[in-house]
Amino acid sequence: VKRNYDKLTLLCKVSMVDDSMPISDQNRKPRIQVPRCTLADELGELWENSQFTDCCLVVAGQEFQAHKAILAARSPVFRAMFQHDMEESRNNRFEIHDLEPQVFKTLMDFIYTGKAPDLDSMAAAVMAAADKYGLERLKVMCEDALFRDLSVENAAHTLFLAHLHRARQLKTEALDFITAHAFEVSETSGWKTIVETCHQLVAEAYHSLASAHRPFRQPT
Repeated sequence: VKRNYDKLTLLCKVSMVDDSMPISDQNRKPRIQVPRCTLADELGELWENSQFTDCCLVVAGQEFQAHKAILAARSPVFRAMFQHDMEESRNNRFEIHDLEPQVFKTLMDFIYTGKAPDLDSMAAAVMAAADKYGLERLKVMCEDALFRDLSVENAAHTLFLAHLHRARQLKTEALDFITAHAFEVSETSGWKTIVETCHQLVAEAYHSLASAHRPFRQPT
């Protein structure tokens, strides 16, 4: 300390300390680590191991053991099926029509775990099943897979599938793709089939083209 008449001068040495902690934090306990939710894994094990099942679903002669409560909670169609006082419901044995076993297994994988392995290879068929059984998230997952596979050759068919199964996002993307590749798509067999069988989609495609100020080649 130096004194100079009416002034007081303080000389200080400041040191920086690594890994410092506010005083208020020094008395806190270590952060609690909450384990991740494993519900999907545990339900998946019930499904894979057929544990405690109470119903049998028969698809093209192949039997799948399942849990009515889980299926009813996830699908309004299964819920209605189990509530009906039919012989199937009393016997807990249900025939599933119009689905291939592998598609049905993917459907059940999603119901139990929220995941759909190998979806890309059967997205169109799974989307139809998801639409039928009221699994909206799975249907949108299929929309995404079909959108990523969109091409000139399959654009018209993809548009038709989206229209048929009320897949709004995929339908919009397919129309935009067709609008951007109008001449090429108009030469495909898929587009010519739509022209012959689904006039509503043709009208929607022309409206999209008109909005974008693009011409469309007439089918030959």
